[in-house]
Amino acid sequence: MLDKQNIFKQTVLAAAIAGISLTCATGANAESGKLEEIVVTAQKRTESLQDVPISIATMSGEKIDDRGLTSLQELTQYMPNVIVNAGSGTPNLFIRGIGSGTNQGFEQSVGMYIDGVYAGRGPLAAIPTTMDLERVEVLKGPQGILFGKNTIAGAINITSAKPTDEFEGMVEALYEPEYGSQQYNLVLSGPLTNDLSGRLAVRHDATEDGWWENVTTGNEGPDRENWYARGSLKWVASDTVLVNAKYEYGDFESEDSATVVYQSDFVGQENIFGGVPIPVVSDRDKGAGDAGTSKTTDTEVFALTVDWELDFATLTSISAYSAYELFSTGDTDITATPALHRTRWEDYESYSQELRLVSPGGETIDWIAGAYYQSNELDISRQIYALDFLESGPLSTSALYLPDESAPTVPTLFDQESESWAIFAQGTWNVSDTLRVTLGLRYNEESKDLDKVSDSEGLLVRSATGFPVYSNPANSESIADLRSHSFTGLSRDEDKVTYSSNIQWDMTDNAMLYASVSTGFKGGGYDEAYSSQGYEVRLVNFLTGAELGATVPGNDPSILEYEDEEVLAYELGAKMTLLDGAAELNAAVFRMEYDNLQTSSLVGDTFRVGNAGESISQGVELDGRIWLSDRLTVGGGVAFLDAYYDDFSGATCTTPQNMDPANNPGCLLEDGSNIVTPGEKGGQNLKDETLVFAPEWSASFFATYVIPVGTTMELVNGLDINYSDEYYSALDLDPNTKHDATTIINARIALASTDDSWTLAVIGRNLTDEETYLWKSDLPVTNSNSYYGVPEAPRTISIQGRYRF
Repeated sequence: MLDKQNIFKQTVLAAAIAGISLTCATGANAESGKLEEIVVTAQKRTESLQDVPISIATMSGEKIDDRGLTSLQELTQYMPNVIVNAGSGTPNLFIRGIGSGTNQGFEQSVGMYIDGVYAGRGPLAAIPTTMDLERVEVLKGPQGILFGKNTIAGAINITSAKPTDEFEGMVEALYEPEYGSQQYNLVLSGPLTNDLSGRLAVRHDATEDGWWENVTTGNEGPDRENWYARGSLKWVASDTVLVNAKYEYGDFESEDSATVVYQSDFVGQENIFGGVPIPVVSDRDKGAGDAGTSKTTDTEVFALTVDWELDFATLTSISAYSAYELFSTGDTDITATPALHRTRWEDYESYSQELRLVSPGGETIDWIAGAYYQSNELDISRQIYALDFLESGPLSTSALYLPDESAPTVPTLFDQESESWAIFAQGTWNVSDTLRVTLGLRYNEESKDLDKVSDSEGLLVRSATGFPVYSNPANSESIADLRSHSFTGLSRDEDKVTYSSNIQWDMTDNAMLYASVSTGFKGGGYDEAYSSQGYEVRLVNFLTGAELGATVPGNDPSILEYEDEEVLAYELGAKMTLLDGAAELNAAVFRMEYDNLQTSSLVGDTFRVGNAGESISQGVELDGRIWLSDRLTVGGGVAFLDAYYDDFSGATCTTPQNMDPANNPGCLLEDGSNIVTPGEKGGQNLKDETLVFAPEWSASFFATYVIPVGTTMELVNGLDINYSDEYYSALDLDPNTKHDATTIINARIALASTDDSWTLAVIGRNLTDEETYLWKSDLPVTNSNSYYGVPEAPRTISIQGRYRF
């Protein structure tokens, strides 16, 4: 294992040299132009990006529209050290290698805020929030003082476009002819009365054919049809009172999402399960599940924001209601064998209220103070169906038989209510014109109450397979029910104090240095996926019958709980405006130390939760842009990330370690020795191993070149290159699930009017047709050295038309 500290020091030096080289190399080419200022609200004030002592990645709504980006997942590909991944079925947000696992009991480690309203659950993050925006800001590192408890890795701050005082509108269409993808956008905005204005934004997108085929069912996908609408009102109630109201509604439907079994021990075995083969399809555009997937999500958000300018400060009130309903079905085993199917219902409601006082600014002491309250209710019901194919073939005996598809096998209910409240304050002492010191403090309290039931009466686990089965009454005395449990009235309460501090020094009028120390936390909770007790024995290989034994404690509700996650973070940074405003260069060096990092890993058919002992995320980030002429602007960013477990014993062993411990050591017994017998219970020690979704290097580059066409038109050419190093998405770091390094090239050629009233463009994404995956993991249930992945779309070429009026 290489010395982590030496690597870190060498990279800091290399980054510094690279930054100096960039400045020198571009200085001779710059002309008299200036870059447009980027404005953000990362500190609950409107400020220039170059004045904020935080590492921030931004993208304007105009750039999002121009690139045809339809989701946060696509947008964050342009932001090094940021990953939004929905491969496991629910969007998961990662910054600097820190994020949340796939268990539905988790909240995000990266808090997402839309117009000041917290969207903590994954389905709310799936709203197509890239439509009709002012900007997206990604704040890296803990943001616990002003944004709250679940920003332990960072925050995504999204600002939608507001109603205008003059009438305007926009219609836009985006069409991809090869796979039938289409998107239509409509925006109308303007005054309704002298003091009241409104804005309406509507989007419809759908895919007719899709680029993926299920060779078992013959269906094509991924198919989707989404409707989304946002209505906003702005009321100037008086000279000192401004009221903004917003209502959002989304209806999102998808079918036949792409999954590929890219490696399996079942290849060529035609007599498994009564002659049903389990084929492997190596092509990313083909899969072989016996049933398609479907998901329907309905979301709604209402927010009311009131700003009241007082003599000494501005008082802001944000009241919000957020909710969604989700229903999904799918093939649990992801194979052509009709083995296990699943359904899931999810219902979520949240109410929140924030009151905030912000001083005018420009005083010796600038300050912010406020209070926050939120209540949530989350209800989840999931069922797994065992199909009747197991009544024949080598897994069936006269003593055991399975229910048919109409009988739910493992129904699980998860009903949780939670409340949290906080008070916070932050003050900045302007020591001099060039020196500022900021201190912040937040006190949080949170409670969670849970009822969880898994009612599988009459369902049994066959010791050779781990599948639930009915017993034959003739010999029922030889087996017992091992799956039912009922945990009601569970409750946990916690309170935390977090702080932040930073110092800023304006080295020159155009260069600012900062240093910060901050803490953050994410509350503990309950494992939504837990569904068994007693002894659970799963089959390692259906062909050999080798068993994997795992002892699970009985009716002990403590097994459901996972603990708080905490962080102590350090950051040094510089923000520089160069070449008389024609260039900007920003740099940050960071180290974040985590205790009890919340994780999840695939065990059988569900993702189970746990806490990693200690984790470190450290690295360097550089970003910049330069105006080279009236026609040419270039920019980009690069990040080095060294994110690893500092203490994590007892992690899930890989399938090769379980199946063949002699040739794949590392699955350890409690005494530290390697397991010897396949299927023997053990755990990995992942100390000094990488975190998931933590590529060592990531980078993004863009260039825009404008060519005049006559006096009223211009040809706008854009090129984007996005690079990601290799990384893992599966917690056990199985080498069979490693994601390869990728370079994605996108381009856009647009003919537009010089007044921006109309645009006609061709957009190419993934032009080199790189094969990439959102997610790779063990094939559920089988424990058979088999793996599946969720592939991303291949190369696409779209036509975009836009008209503004």
